[in-house]
Amino acid sequence: MRNPYSVGRWLRGPDHYGREQLLEYLISAEDPAIWVVGTRRMGKTSMLRQLEWLLTRQEGASAVPLFWDLQGSETKDDFDYELFLAVEDEMPRFQAYGVDVSALYNQDAIHILRTLQRALRAHGKHLLLLIDEAEAWISLARNDYQALARLRKAFQNGGMRTIMTSTKLLMQLNDLTRNWLTSPFLFGFTLVNLWNLEPEASVSLVMQEQSNTPVNVERERIDDILRHSHRHPYLVQTLCYRLFEEKQGRGSLREIREEDLQADHLLAGFFEVDFKCLAPTERQILLTVARQGVISEEELVAKTDNESIDQISMYVHGMNNLGYLQRVYSRADGTAGTPARDEFPRWTIGNEFLRRWMLENYQELAQTLYSDVSDYGVETLLEMGRKVELDYLQHEVPELQGRLESLLAAYSGHADQTPPEVLQEIQELRRELEKASAQLRNMAE
Repeated sequence: MRNPYSVGRWLRGPDHYGREQLLEYLISAEDPAIWVVGTRRMGKTSMLRQLEWLLTRQEGASAVPLFWDLQGSETKDDFDYELFLAVEDEMPRFQAYGVDVSALYNQDAIHILRTLQRALRAHGKHLLLLIDEAEAWISLARNDYQALARLRKAFQNGGMRTIMTSTKLLMQLNDLTRNWLTSPFLFGFTLVNLWNLEPEASVSLVMQEQSNTPVNVERERIDDILRHSHRHPYLVQTLCYRLFEEKQGRGSLREIREEDLQADHLLAGFFEVDFKCLAPTERQILLTVARQGVISEEELVAKTDNESIDQISMYVHGMNNLGYLQRVYSRADGTAGTPARDEFPRWTIGNEFLRRWMLENYQELAQTLYSDVSDYGVETLLEMGRKVELDYLQHEVPELQGRLESLLAAYSGHADQTPPEVLQEIQELRRELEKASAQLRNMAE
């Protein structure tokens, strides 16, 4: 039996786990331009590929997806050619709407996009442009800012929808385009953070429940895997890949050893990139948390250069959203526990792999002073993200509550006859409602 865990490649279809709520939001949102921000290996490419996969199988979908990978592009000619190749790769998809794909060769990106928009509009459809590795726009901003300005106009003119993914390094665009007569490049993009996997999806991933060969894993071992990885999809897969063994024709996972939690050269490279994506204040916070182990926001204020608890709270909330930090709860006696009214939140490093890497490289990291990402850019980003997140949760909580109340009312008179699938839906709605309500309370605090 082969090792079923996938490390290092994007996944879609049955191989893709979780993100259902996010995918539903990205499909149905009316925002013309969305920027999905995530750390390295958080599943950005897989999320876009799954979005493309879902739309091509959705009967009557109004959106026609096009995946455009910008990796390696630097000049305008690079971007034009890669867009043509992206269309050519999906030639049957666009020929079905009357597009002569061969005629797009040697055309610039704006012409290609407008041609696709016109063809789709004639059939009552619109283009959904899925842009991966959007950090490449930074090179275009330096080499040909006018071409970038024209592309930005195309993304936000309402003729199509755009969803792009990148790390936080893309924030450099706002500094590079600050002197534009119009607003900087990222203004007008709705910000969405790519979080860790949902708990249920993480368990399903460990057990490979969507595959033809599920893996036998004890619940205690699952809990250990998710605790060490903090439900980071790549780290879950990496740890499970290391633990996998075959017994009597069936897959299982052995117990975790110390060496299983060490970052190899690939993981170390990803962590290094993620660290470079942090602004100076964020680096200081992360280094302080790594040194202290577990720390409160009040203690962070005292141990860093920040005088404002509100500013620290804003930074740690954003770092939590991207997986750099995670919230833990400590009782007054110093013991850890699950959240309760008499407990208060503290912060620790986002996962065990990152924690160990931080401590092993602490001295070198502490001397890394220069950052391509500014505190100003991060604070602007956090304000954008907080507003979007708050608006989403304020709409999501009443909607979930209404759906749950409707189901309970429909079966209140004959609860013993409620179909199993309805009971399962009720349980799932309760979990989603509890999670969304907790997130809303945390943001209010």
